[in-house]
Amino acid sequence: MSRFTEATWERTGEIKNARPVYFLTSPLAYEIGFLGSGWTITAPEGFCTDLASLPVWFARTAAGMRLSDQIARSAVVHDRMRTDRRWPKLLGDYVFFEALGVDRVPLGWRLICLFAVALNFSRY
Repeated sequence: MSRFTEATWERTGEIKNARPVYFLTSPLAYEIGFLGSGWTITAPEGFCTDLASLPVWFARTAAGMRLSDQIARSAVVHDRMRTDRRWPKLLGDYVFFEALGVDRVPLGWRLICLFAVALNFSRY
């Protein structure tokens, strides 16, 4: 099974699309597919992200806050892949879905999150 490295982030104080922006204070790496695959996505220290891009109205609910915390690392990996044009969108969306599973996000929420990123064609 894939794995994440531990990472930390802090708010920048900036707001983008009604969401706070964060920067990584340590790198976040995600090994794709299985341990030892040799295929790793790394978001470097200083990488900026809005973490989980949930609708603002939902992010303010208790369920939204729990989900946001649970999918934050997967969202960083997805944002990193979307900012690098070498990664195809479909692959980034698949890796996001896989990473959600590593973070033990229930299948229903994983499918909703996959559907949401599949419809979003922006590159942050």
